[in-house]
Amino acid sequence: MKKRNSTEMKRRMEGRWLNAFKALAPALDQAIDNLGTNVPCPVEGGTDGFRLFKDSNYTGGGVKQSWRVIPEGIDMLMWVNDWSFPKVYDELEAWLGDKPVDVGPKCLPKTKPVDEEGLRKWLNRIWKEALPLTDMAAYPARAYFSYRWVKTASLSANDVRFHPCLNYKDKRRNVLGKFGAVLALVRNNGGEPVAIHRTFITKGGLKVSLGKTHKPKKMTPSVNQRSRGRHIRLFAPIDGYLGGAEGLETALAVYEVKQFPVWPGLSNTILQSFVPPPGVHTFLNFVDKDRNHAGENAAEILRANLEPKGIRVIDLLPPTPILDSDEKGVDWADQLKRDVSGFGLIDQALAFSKLKLA
Repeated sequence: MKKRNSTEMKRRMEGRWLNAFKALAPALDQAIDNLGTNVPCPVEGGTDGFRLFKDSNYTGGGVKQSWRVIPEGIDMLMWVNDWSFPKVYDELEAWLGDKPVDVGPKCLPKTKPVDEEGLRKWLNRIWKEALPLTDMAAYPARAYFSYRWVKTASLSANDVRFHPCLNYKDKRRNVLGKFGAVLALVRNNGGEPVAIHRTFITKGGLKVSLGKTHKPKKMTPSVNQRSRGRHIRLFAPIDGYLGGAEGLETALAVYEVKQFPVWPGLSNTILQSFVPPPGVHTFLNFVDKDRNHAGENAAEILRANLEPKGIRVIDLLPPTPILDSDEKGVDWADQLKRDVSGFGLIDQALAFSKLKLA
């Protein structure tokens, strides 16, 4: 049997992805007709939760808001059609050979109206049930952050708690178990609480892993869904200075070393629409160094949004190199574990910005 070589398949598909999507995944038709523009999610419906990248004919990539970037076409077909890798590969092989192919779902699912009042009550309830990290019973959360070298920062952070028992559901909302969870309160640009970010952990502080097919959504549904710039306000800005990052652990890593306030935006796509509160004049963006440059591309969009508002933006990529063992890239949390001296870049950036202000 011929080996399924994904690298070779992606090379053969360059410049052909949109035609393949039309043949194999009709749920992507609206996104194809509106490249680079948000459209309803082809899996969950809604109003504007998904888009294909402008270069998707060459990469097959896009992004599902509040979830993740889907960088290439094989992953895209696996997600949108709920196909396995062998299934996607074989259907692409058939399509390239002008042979009959299977077709994925044609219609968007009907979206249930959001019960915002009920959702708000549920979010308030689980937040009130959650414990501060200093509570004796919050040991799993303290252990979790210790394993990531950011325990001191986590204990100083605002809007972070531990819930001892939450339902762990897969993407189809099947309950797979009950686990403790690190909770972080998610706010919009106006500072209003709109959602909760969850990281499910074991009693020993390890991240729960039930396999790639059973990953839960970290972000709860949001109230006030049209609000933008969702983020976690871990620390107060200092003298008009504030940082931003994609991940919670990345933000805590910076504070652990430099006591500089960083707010995680939870994904590079959400971070693009972030606007700091009044009084912030300098924004340090702690950009993930991704193999596909997604973090850097998002940083350019954020800079274009903030600089016209009079906010100085300084992008800082971790100086540690991407290793062969790094699946997607590296971030400042990796920098903390590999070489803490790399955080000297922050001192240089602040010194430069202060000289410019004087």
